[in-house]
Amino acid sequence: MKRYYGPLLGFYTVFLLYMMFYGCGRLPGPVGYLQLHPFRTINIFFSSNVAAQHFAVNIIGNIVVFMPFGWLGLLSQKYFSFPKLLIGFPIAIAIIELTQYWSHRGTADIDDLFLNTVGMILGYLFYSLVKYFYEDWMFERESEMEYA
Repeated sequence: MKRYYGPLLGFYTVFLLYMMFYGCGRLPGPVGYLQLHPFRTINIFFSSNVAAQHFAVNIIGNIVVFMPFGWLGLLSQKYFSFPKLLIGFPIAIAIIELTQYWSHRGTADIDDLFLNTVGMILGYLFYSLVKYFYEDWMFERESEMEYA
C-alpha cells in the first residue's frame, strides 16, 4: 500500500485542486469572498433549514474529502509526523483558500480551513488505529509461525 499511496495521493490532490477552482462549472466571479468569522458558516448550516444535500456537501464533504491527507505518515514518519501535519496542513489549506479568494473562484472561508483540518486529524487517527491493529496482527502471525 505504501508504494501506491504517494502517486494516488498526488492524483487525488490534483483532482481536489481542480474541483476547488474549476469543478462543477465554477467560473471566476466579479469579486472574491472572504469569510473570517469562525464558525459562522458552520452555525448557518446547523441552525437554519438548509437542504440535507447542501449540508452533506459543505460540512461532511469538507471533512471526509480531506481524511486521506491524515495518512501522509505512510510516506514518511520523518517528514509527516502528526505535529508537522498539524502545522503544515492548515498552512497549505489557508494558501488554497486565499488563492480561491484572489482568483475569485469560490469563497475563502475560515470554517473550511477548520473542517478540512478536522478531516485530516480524523484521517490520522484512523491511520493510527489501522497501523496499531495491523502491527499487532503481524506480530501475532509471526509468533504463531515460530511455534508451528
